[in-house]
Amino acid sequence: MRLVMGAVVALLLTTGTAHAQELWPGTTYDAGIPTIKAVLGHDFGDQISAPEEIVIYLKALAAASPDRTRLVEYARTWEGRPLHVLAIASPARISGLDQIKADLKRLADPRTLSGADESRLLGELPVVTWLMHAVHGNEISSSDAALAEAYHLLAARGDAMVDTILRESIVLIDPLENPDGRSRFLFQNTLGRAAQPDGDRLSAEHDEPWPGGRSNHYLFDMNRDWFAQTQPETRGRLAIALDYFPHVVVDLHEMGGDSTYYFAPPSDPLNPFITPDQIRWFEVFGRANAARFDDRGFAYFIREVYDSFYPGYGESWPIFNGAIGMTYEQASARGLVFTREDDTTLTYRQGVVHHFNAAITTAYTAAGNRERLLREFLGYRRSAIAEGEKTATREYVLLPGNDPGMAGRLARNLAGQGIDVRRAREAFTVGTRDVPAGAYLVSAAQPSGRLVRNLLDTHVPQPDAFVKEQDRRRKKRLGDQIYDVTGWSLPALFDVDVITSAQALTPASTPVGAAAAPVVAVLPPAKVAYLLPWGSDTPGAVYALLGAGVRVHQASRSLTIGPRTYPAGTAIVRAAELGEGQRETLARIVGRHGVPVVALDSGWVDRGVSLGSGDVTALKVPRVVLAWDAPTSSLSAGWARYVLERRFGFAVSAVRVSSLGRLDLGKVDVLVLPQGSYDSAFSDDAVKRLREWMRAGGTLVTLGEASRWAASEKVNLLDTRPELRGGKPDVEEKDKDKDKKPTDPPQPFDYDKAVQPERERPENTPGAVVRVRLDLEHWLASGTDGGIQAIVEGRRVFTPLKLDKGTNVGTYAAKETLVVGGLAWDDAQSQLAQKAFLMHQAVGKGHIVAFAEEPNYRAFTEATELLFANAVLLGVAY
Repeated sequence: MRLVMGAVVALLLTTGTAHAQELWPGTTYDAGIPTIKAVLGHDFGDQISAPEEIVIYLKALAAASPDRTRLVEYARTWEGRPLHVLAIASPARISGLDQIKADLKRLADPRTLSGADESRLLGELPVVTWLMHAVHGNEISSSDAALAEAYHLLAARGDAMVDTILRESIVLIDPLENPDGRSRFLFQNTLGRAAQPDGDRLSAEHDEPWPGGRSNHYLFDMNRDWFAQTQPETRGRLAIALDYFPHVVVDLHEMGGDSTYYFAPPSDPLNPFITPDQIRWFEVFGRANAARFDDRGFAYFIREVYDSFYPGYGESWPIFNGAIGMTYEQASARGLVFTREDDTTLTYRQGVVHHFNAAITTAYTAAGNRERLLREFLGYRRSAIAEGEKTATREYVLLPGNDPGMAGRLARNLAGQGIDVRRAREAFTVGTRDVPAGAYLVSAAQPSGRLVRNLLDTHVPQPDAFVKEQDRRRKKRLGDQIYDVTGWSLPALFDVDVITSAQALTPASTPVGAAAAPVVAVLPPAKVAYLLPWGSDTPGAVYALLGAGVRVHQASRSLTIGPRTYPAGTAIVRAAELGEGQRETLARIVGRHGVPVVALDSGWVDRGVSLGSGDVTALKVPRVVLAWDAPTSSLSAGWARYVLERRFGFAVSAVRVSSLGRLDLGKVDVLVLPQGSYDSAFSDDAVKRLREWMRAGGTLVTLGEASRWAASEKVNLLDTRPELRGGKPDVEEKDKDKDKKPTDPPQPFDYDKAVQPERERPENTPGAVVRVRLDLEHWLASGTDGGIQAIVEGRRVFTPLKLDKGTNVGTYAAKETLVVGGLAWDDAQSQLAQKAFLMHQAVGKGHIVAFAEEPNYRAFTEATELLFANAVLLGVAY
């Protein structure tokens, strides 16, 4: 009998495949849990699993172990692919998962937690470890590592580490954050793959064509989207974060193939809202991973390159909700094999194994420190409240101002991140300031208070020592160690005025949710017209009205009727021009877009432009083309397309740059050139064709580097020049020695001066938020109050247009008031101050509209996005 039972046990237990043993040597696996090879036909690391295969294997694991798993589809991508998270824990944890999630939410809000509840929750709740994989679609190995992680946790038997993980924690495995990007990468990789995998980095299977697989459908880097929440994938992940309130979060990535492996602690600079306790945990997890990697002979590095400063990363946003957030980076084979510069070979399987070991070690370290992690998570959120009560800014008041839609959008953004936001139902005062009903209140004294301060403060400082080191490096032209932007203040970039209060504010108020409340506009009868003041919601509404056949006009100057003045840009719908059913159409569209409407029974104006004036312009639906594919920046092209299509609802045709020569420009009203270097893309004849098209009425909109190209001496579409460092125009210099005149006697040799480059682009600005002044008499500034904020990132400076050449619609503020937040070196500030940000130049019947910087940056720069929408929608009418 014993022999029979032993045979049965032997059938049920196995050492697994050879590849499984490579994952975690010595593990015995349950043969009842399907291997990846049994389900998909290839083993761990043998092939790059496709997004569809990943879902198939997750479902197979969930079906084989329903008592220890819960598979949740949390979102769909723009291309319709599902996103899943697989929760793995002991049967007791999974059976009580709904109650556990409710208790996790209670632990996350110490304001309502009694002492008895606290003790019980700390004693009973599991630690939640969230392992996220492949937010960049061409960072491929972590997704197959995720499948190995799930298999190991479900199939390993008699393993003390796995038993601890299942007993003490819930592990959330998101195997593929970006299936659209992975699918794009895999298609190109397979198309270029040789009969035998080729490790040459220039081989077709490694050399991705534009846009590559890194980004999602709209070409966003979703590892920067966490507080912006523009993409459905990100919004789905935030929902998971607020459903489980994880305590340990790891975002697993890949880096260049010549590197090794990176894990925490992160490099400088650290965000100042990361606490000492969290910093100590970086060390704990780092040392645990180091010990495992040392045992396995895997090379790694720490405290280099990858920081935790910007709060929009997948690892940093959870930090400011109390988690221990970490990025892990594996050198990428970008295929099945990769030949490194030292002639060694990196395989895809090695990447899978490395990520697997880091993930399992992290899950075990978290499980072994369950109660301490829970206690310090609670302490983080409790101390956030206490700090908020003592800080100089206890309450932020977001004013509705001239554009209530902008303030409402910001408030909903914050609410979507789990931040408590209230809308005042009554007027109140803050000090000597009167605040109207409809203002939004956000307290720093809440569990997410550190996230609040990160997003709403104008400036989040970097450590002085780090800034001094970057200053030293830049002076020696060594390149900085700044990983991402240094400024991101949401009120500034939404152009929402903020009042701060050191005291708690208690007006009657209503909680704000993440979704906009549906609005059904009730239009009163109007004998003469309906006015739609221009604002951030108006371009989308006007475009929809025009598309529905409703005639819309725009006042190019302000008008005053009774006590109210309507600014330049106000849209006008004449009652006499409304056809059958169009009044209802008007009501439906303005309601959907949240645009306020004023009914007029008289056309009489007390001051300003009359409704029937020649300065009231009829608008039309523009036919818009967006340059697509190389040499455009994929980020800039994707942001522009998203803002046009999804933010404002404009139709746009994305046309590859290589096909623009075949485009019938006579059928195009607006051509948008995203950032990019177009020197090789447009011949002299093509540039001439663009100029003739503009003369005939076309509007060319150039962004960032495209504006630099348009203003170059060779192209000369824009009558200014980009500047070199020091302010000289970037033009070809004549022979310096020609016509040389006698000089003063030789001066003593100055080494510092002698080593400076003779021709150099301006000082780099690493993503600072700066003030821009706008010309309110120009149609491009419609909907603004004359001043906004923009992100400056890079080395572009444009000399302002001369008055006889065009209009500098937007110029940077004077140096003393230029920088709102982030880092801008003194030299850069001196050169940027009062230079051109937004330029308009008439070309015959058409225009060129040039932005010095990216107006659609990550799609959270709402104020400059409005300027971009104005350029696209209004240019055809003026």
